[in-house]
Amino acid sequence: MEPHLSSKLHQLRRPWIPYFVLVVTLLLTGIATYYVSLTARTKDQLRFNNAVERTKDDIQNRLDTYISLLRSGSGLFAASDSVTRADFQAYVEQLELRDRYPGIQGIGFSVKVTSAQKDALITELRQQGIQLTIRPEYERSEYHSIIYLEPLDRRNQAAIGFDMFTEKVRRAAMERARDTGSAAASGKVTLIQEIDSHKQAGFLIYFPVYRNNLSTKTVQKRQAALLGFIYSPFRADDLLNDIVSEKQYSYVDFTVYDGTEITPENLLHRSHQENENYQPSLTTTTQINIAGRTWSLVFTTRPEFASASEAGLAPYIFFGGVAISLVLFGLTRSQARAKTVAQSAVAQMYKSQAALRTSESRFRCLIEADIIGIITADLDGKILEANDAFLRMVGYEQNDLKAGLRWDHLTPAEHQHLDQLASQEIRTSGACRLFEKEYIRKDGQRIPVLLGGAIIEGSQDTCIAFVLDLTDRKELEVALRRQAKELAEANRLKDDFLAIVSHELRTPLNAMLGWVQLLRSRQLDEAKKAKALEVIERNAKIQTQLIEDLLDTSRLMRGQLHLQMRSIDILGVIEAAINTVQPTAAAKKIQIKTTTSEEIGLVWGDSDRLQQIVWNLLSNAVKFTPEGGEVEVKLNCIDRYVEIQVSDTGIGISPEFLPYVFDRFRQAESATTRSSSGLGLGLAIVRQLVELHGGTVDAKSVGFGHGATFIVKLPLWNRFQNVVTEDLISRHRTRSPKRIIR
Repeated sequence: MEPHLSSKLHQLRRPWIPYFVLVVTLLLTGIATYYVSLTARTKDQLRFNNAVERTKDDIQNRLDTYISLLRSGSGLFAASDSVTRADFQAYVEQLELRDRYPGIQGIGFSVKVTSAQKDALITELRQQGIQLTIRPEYERSEYHSIIYLEPLDRRNQAAIGFDMFTEKVRRAAMERARDTGSAAASGKVTLIQEIDSHKQAGFLIYFPVYRNNLSTKTVQKRQAALLGFIYSPFRADDLLNDIVSEKQYSYVDFTVYDGTEITPENLLHRSHQENENYQPSLTTTTQINIAGRTWSLVFTTRPEFASASEAGLAPYIFFGGVAISLVLFGLTRSQARAKTVAQSAVAQMYKSQAALRTSESRFRCLIEADIIGIITADLDGKILEANDAFLRMVGYEQNDLKAGLRWDHLTPAEHQHLDQLASQEIRTSGACRLFEKEYIRKDGQRIPVLLGGAIIEGSQDTCIAFVLDLTDRKELEVALRRQAKELAEANRLKDDFLAIVSHELRTPLNAMLGWVQLLRSRQLDEAKKAKALEVIERNAKIQTQLIEDLLDTSRLMRGQLHLQMRSIDILGVIEAAINTVQPTAAAKKIQIKTTTSEEIGLVWGDSDRLQQIVWNLLSNAVKFTPEGGEVEVKLNCIDRYVEIQVSDTGIGISPEFLPYVFDRFRQAESATTRSSSGLGLGLAIVRQLVELHGGTVDAKSVGFGHGATFIVKLPLWNRFQNVVTEDLISRHRTRSPKRIIR
């Protein structure tokens, strides 16, 4: 009785099973449809947000780069009190604006002058070949005329002479840059360069340039110290089209407005044509700061965005789910539940196999991409498989891998403990954290790497590791540290130089001013007056020599020192230099001895500059030789060179300072402790002049208290001419070796 009753109850429940399946499948269809829609909307929002952030970052980074470019350009004016058009043009040409900084119209400089200085500025620029007309032409207290703008193409030529301070939008940005001491962007303007019919909205970025040695700690001081502005004009469409290409952001449009108000008057750039019939699915408004100026960016999606969205799958999933539900409903009515369950199990198995194949395919693509080194190895140290990127990294080939390659043999002994820690972490937790170590290449070279690994799922002793070569990063770190050290050394040298220059220029001025005041008192007798004039004349000559050294150094650094080359009798040059320095040596009771060999040929060079070389060496020797000492000049002919040796019995040069003795502005004593005068330029000028003559100069010294010797080698005239003047040769041959004591 019980089995029969159970069978009847089972038959009563059987008609409800298909309807139950139908309800469940429809419910799952609804859930799947909602999930797909939600996921699609989330992905769309993420895609949209990523495009917005990338666009903002691209614009911000590009303009920050251009602001840094202007900041570095201001250093050109900080390095020199007078920057000519040729200097400015050479600087901009080195930047390669058109190739390396697309979107920028140029780099210019506007100078601030008063009404009294205007004519002098025009005259100075005309001497440089710049025909300048300041416009607008009405009278005003100060002018900010554009005098340089490179590259000087047809558009930029139209801006030369324009006074940007007369236009209120530009003026507001210029005043903000002047008062803050930082870059300032203008509002929306029409550039003077817009000389054709297709005009674009534009803007400018200014960076203030202040006069050297003037304080800029307060707003008033910055206003007083202002020299002008280095700036860049931008055409908004050209700039932004280059920064944000349509190919890169094909799904998103954006519009840029100047300021916070979204109005047609503030429109700077639109990346698309307006389509009133299209309603974007996503839109957002955000703001960025460009050199103190706020830009509003309105982002909207394009029609292509919706076509690429997964939201379109939702209707298919819904109707497909309904169809499947109906099919299952029919199947459950005609087939047994067991068969339906079996079919579901088979479908699930196929799905799992497809997912496994997809996962394996993705992993294989990662390994074969050769982006980073990837290896599989057992925890005992044997490398089972490695991609080409790893093998290139360690200098091995696939044949070496097949022959047997172990990762513990690639690791130096001092890094073995890191491998052991990594193996322990993998055994205990299935993965290890990233760590740095070194590998030994096949050629013995060591390379730094970043390593991380994890156990392969389903395995107990096989792991996969990702290896990244850190060589470039380490070299960059070393280069950055070296650059920082060089920059610190350069700053120290600059500070020492400024201290020395201020001291050396002030010392003779103080002496001259003191004696001038005594002369004005008219209370000096004739002897005192003569002494006063002698002191004033001596210090004026010292001042003149200091300035000449600075000018010579500047000409040499710019390559603008021209030599009048001809054949020279070097003996006459040396005698003239000795005669010049003789009074100073006599005042210190220093003897100057000269020794020459029998034959001294002609030298190919500039007579004045060769005399300057010998005079600098003699002046240096006399300065560092104590009273009653001796300076000796030896002249020899060695091979095809004339060798000039200048030796002294002075304090000598320390071995630590000897390698730097010919560097500019370098002195053995610091600017605060040194006991002798000078800018530290004389020997640097000697070296550069000697090298311009095709010769060499060297310094030798045992150390302090043992004197110093400077050796100059200059090529003979017959290196350039096969025949030497016969009368000069005979004159040298008849001259016997002698020692002259002065």
